[in-house]
Amino acid sequence: MNALRSTALVLLLTVLLTAGAMAQDAGKDKQDKTASGSVGQVKLSGLMFGDYYYYLDAMDGGDKDMNGLQFRRIYITTDYTINSTFSSRFRLEADQAALSSNGKISVFVKDAYLKWKGLFSGSDLVVGMSPTPAFSVSEDAWGYRALEKTILDFNKIVSSRDIGIDLKGKVDGSGMIQYWLKLGNNSGNSPEMNKYKRYYGMVQVKPTDEFQFTLYADYASNPQVSDSVSGTMKDNGALVTAGFVNYQVKNSFSVGVEGFYKSQANNYYLTPGAERSAQAGFGVSAFAWLALTDDIRLVGRYDTYDPNTESDAKNDVRSLLVAALDFKAADNVNFMPGVEVIGREGVDASDVIPRVTFLWQF
Repeated sequence: MNALRSTALVLLLTVLLTAGAMAQDAGKDKQDKTASGSVGQVKLSGLMFGDYYYYLDAMDGGDKDMNGLQFRRIYITTDYTINSTFSSRFRLEADQAALSSNGKISVFVKDAYLKWKGLFSGSDLVVGMSPTPAFSVSEDAWGYRALEKTILDFNKIVSSRDIGIDLKGKVDGSGMIQYWLKLGNNSGNSPEMNKYKRYYGMVQVKPTDEFQFTLYADYASNPQVSDSVSGTMKDNGALVTAGFVNYQVKNSFSVGVEGFYKSQANNYYLTPGAERSAQAGFGVSAFAWLALTDDIRLVGRYDTYDPNTESDAKNDVRSLLVAALDFKAADNVNFMPGVEVIGREGVDASDVIPRVTFLWQF
């Protein structure tokens, strides 16, 4: 079944590429020569954020009173407009999770892709290492990645990147309804290690400038797992569904709610000695920000996540609280004093982390 599905996708891609090439040849004289920028123009940009943090309390007692200055993300991005049809992005990231062999902050490839603009009317093709459609819209609406990842990213439900092929664009001429399809390796920023793939799909609806919502789903055809009781190999595929609703008045306020449900076949032993069974989990996140002045915002968010809804899976519910003030010191320079609280069911203490987050970009 997987082989048949992959073959069908390859054939579909071949048809799309051929049709797109014919359409491009037929319309060369009518092409917009500016594309997403002047042809041949190289755009270099960067972003850096981090915090000075202090563990006022901690689930792991050894972390209590831990403090320091940290970079949580450093981006250097190169965008190049090849011609009116093709453009490319290459982005490097450095952070404290990507360490070299000698323990120093290291660099890895975040994005490396080619974009074919207007493969057919209203739709673009992207090939390479690129974002996944899972939370791109909600992350933009949240607007405070420097404070924390969105719930799907924070709990590692879906990777922010995958190596694959994307088809994305408008369903209607106005762009009120947009779609995003992706066939990925399901390997994140790492090379492919097996034959199994991940299939992504997202629809975004924006009936007004202020209101939008998305519907999302993906299926990961993971390698089979061994069942110690039956002695057989079993399916371990995972299905994620999610939705996001947002209302935002530009430069005034924004409120949003995001939720997801994940089910994974044969990923849980219900009781000792039992055969593997399906595992289901869900999460909900609600956020808001309010502009107090032109340069000051109040920001808040609360998440809850249960990775296993089985009644005997105890002490696994997790929570996240983020509260901060956002001070705009200058264009593209922000300082955000606040606190992050991470809790877990059955643990008396929580990670209580006051911090001052800094962000600048160019």
